[in-house]
Amino acid sequence: MALPTLSSIAPISGPAAGGTIVTLTGTGFTGALAVGFGDSNAASLTVLSDTQIIAISPAGSGTVNVTVVSPGGRSAINASAQFAFTSEASSTAAPTYFVDPALTSQIVGSLVNLVAAGASPDAVQAQSILMRRLALEGDVIGSRVPPPRNITEIGGYLNLLTTLKESAMQEQALAGILGVAGPSPALGWSPAQPLAMVSLPNDRPAGPAQATLPLSILVRSDFMPAFHAAITALHAQGAALPLAGPTALALPPGGPGSIAPTDFLLYAGRVLQLAPAAAMVTPSSDPLALIRAKGSGDPFLPAANVPAPGSVPVTPGNYDALQASGGGTTTVSLTGASFVPLAPVLASFGFYQASPAPQPASGADIAWARLTNVTGLVAGSTRLGDELALIFPQNAISASAFAPLVDYKWNGTTFAP
Repeated sequence: MALPTLSSIAPISGPAAGGTIVTLTGTGFTGALAVGFGDSNAASLTVLSDTQIIAISPAGSGTVNVTVVSPGGRSAINASAQFAFTSEASSTAAPTYFVDPALTSQIVGSLVNLVAAGASPDAVQAQSILMRRLALEGDVIGSRVPPPRNITEIGGYLNLLTTLKESAMQEQALAGILGVAGPSPALGWSPAQPLAMVSLPNDRPAGPAQATLPLSILVRSDFMPAFHAAITALHAQGAALPLAGPTALALPPGGPGSIAPTDFLLYAGRVLQLAPAAAMVTPSSDPLALIRAKGSGDPFLPAANVPAPGSVPVTPGNYDALQASGGGTTTVSLTGASFVPLAPVLASFGFYQASPAPQPASGADIAWARLTNVTGLVAGSTRLGDELALIFPQNAISASAFAPLVDYKWNGTTFAP
């Protein structure tokens, strides 16, 4: 295994008591075991990537060589990677990164290592916040990045943010270094959005369509309680509600030439999609079917099949059902079949088909499967930007293709100028 190579550190000095957060830049850092400050090792270290390490200086004196130890050995001494321990009383001391006496370097190091080892969504979010504090504030507590002494000192921070692809934080770091106002509130400490997209287990009944059904789907948090109650009631009747999505939701990137999608409701968390693959193949056994009363001229509406009785009985009936055939559809008769009409179930948590209900002309025509929820949208008043801000942070909206459209208002059908 090749030796690690250390090319630079920032800052290049700190108090003799230790506790300075130092960013190391080089190569071959993966699997690093220790960071040496002369004859002592760093109080803690966190390997951010093969080219970046954050270490906390130990107590020391004088100017020492900083090295990185990996399974392949110790990096060579580099005059550009020397750290000077300075007296805090010295008038010529270089800027230091303050550590609150109540928060020792050992505690900081333990916190860094603990968060870095986590893989849960909460831990990942904590990693992001911690790295932002390290970059913007100089520590995990509230102290400003001190004025830089030279370009090398700020280079470590800016290089780290470049590596992490955090351009917005890089801008705020520069603002803090230069002593000018940055974005408000500070990045990493923005208030949480009022709502969120919550991942819920999807119904995946047995059958040919099961392999195509996602394991989970996203439901907006304010719709979730009613959604859960409706699904529970449907299960009690022996039926299921297989959905195709959404399974992920991220704003489209903005910039020159970007074009915003026209499906505004999807990005506002107001769309669900029934699983088209679960219907119109074999209506008598498909999890979903498009049915109407036998012999009537009513539109075909979605219903959930009841393959086996549940705790709440469903009265069998006679129906006509749509079946995909070639490039079109045919009508088949179902006698004594048990179905739960989905319109009342969907309406109980605010989701509806388009009106009038789409009537598919073929198996590829899936408009019937789209469900939308417009609860609370006020025509002529509700802004697209306000809707998006319920689930996305403002900086994400500003960087998205929707940025020029935030003042669009709901007109009863869509968001428009």
